Amino acid sequence: MITLITTTQAMPGKSLEAVVYAKEIAAVIKRITGRETVVSVAFGGRVGELAWIAQFDTMAQLEEALTKGMADREYANAIKKAEQLLIPGTTHNHIWKHV
Repeated sequence: MITLITTTQAMPGKSLEAVVYAKEIAAVIKRITGRETVVSVAFGGRVGELAWIAQFDTMAQLEEALTKGMADREYANAIKKAEQLLIPGTTHNHIWKHV
C-alpha cells in the first residue's frame, strides 16, 4: 500500500477559500482516478496548512493517477486557481510505503 500526502500552505487570509479549493481538487481527482482523496487541515501548528491524502495499492497505480491528472484539462485549470490561494513553494509531496 502506498499513501500520497500532498501538503501546502494557504496565503494569509485565504484559509477558508483554500479549503473550498482543496475540496474542488479532490473531486476532480476522484473523477479522473476513481479514488477518494481526503482533504485535511492542520489545527495545530501553522494556520492555513492543508493536505490531500490518497492511497494506492501499488506505486504503478500512483504513477497512473499522476499521469492522468497531468493530461486532464479540468485538473490543469483547477491548479491555476492555486496561484491566488496558496503560498508559492510550499507544496510538497510525501510518498509513504506501508510496512
